[in-house]
Amino acid sequence: MLPRVVLSATTAAAPSLENAALLGPGVLQATRIFHTEQQSLAPVPPLPEYGGKVRFGLMPEEFFQFLYPKTGVTGPYALRTGLILYLLSKEIYVITPKTFSAISTIGVLVCVVKKYGASIGFADKLSKKIAQLEEVKQVSIKQIQDAIDLEKSQQALVQKRHYLFNVQKNDIAMALEVTHREWLHRAYKEVKNRLDCHISVQNMMCQKEQEHMINWVEKHMVQSVSVQQEETIARCIANLKLLAKKAQG
Repeated sequence: MLPRVVLSATTAAAPSLENAALLGPGVLQATRIFHTEQQSLAPVPPLPEYGGKVRFGLMPEEFFQFLYPKTGVTGPYALRTGLILYLLSKEIYVITPKTFSAISTIGVLVCVVKKYGASIGFADKLSKKIAQLEEVKQVSIKQIQDAIDLEKSQQALVQKRHYLFNVQKNDIAMALEVTHREWLHRAYKEVKNRLDCHISVQNMMCQKEQEHMINWVEKHMVQSVSVQQEETIARCIANLKLLAKKAQG
């Protein structure tokens, strides 16, 4: 796991190292002394929680995956075996008693790392510490962002205060209009009631006048009829009744 972390860090720092190689040591030292810029707030990539898959305890899985499309499944093994045989046959590497000690030491180290590496490793503790710091950072960023959003919302409300003033002005105008119309309706009802009262009085007076006129005419008509006229009227009525019976018969 550690070689992969070192390799990724070296790859990420390669462009800056290439640019720095063009400068002299003195210029680099001067830039380090006078470098007072704020640190970058870019998120730091988290450390891997578990190590990558390896074969034979040393060779990473990526090495085999890289060679499979070109050499097939047996290519990495043949390359490893051929390279070892080439080094031994050309005596580039000479087997000595130290070789067996190195093999034994490496085997013991591999076993120790496999069995106890997870409990004594510093990567997990460092990852937890970085996770805690990142959590605190995210909480602070969230609080600041919430404060910024609240401030923006308040500013937006302040910018829209003229809408509130217009609404309040319209409410007051509507209330005044409602009150004015209520007063008009009340005045209309009062005037209508008085007019209805006058009309009722006039109708009552007309009715009483008509009744008085009828009674007066009837009274004077009765008083103006004499006894002879009454007898004549009675005979006329009797004759009319006889004519009516004959017409029916």
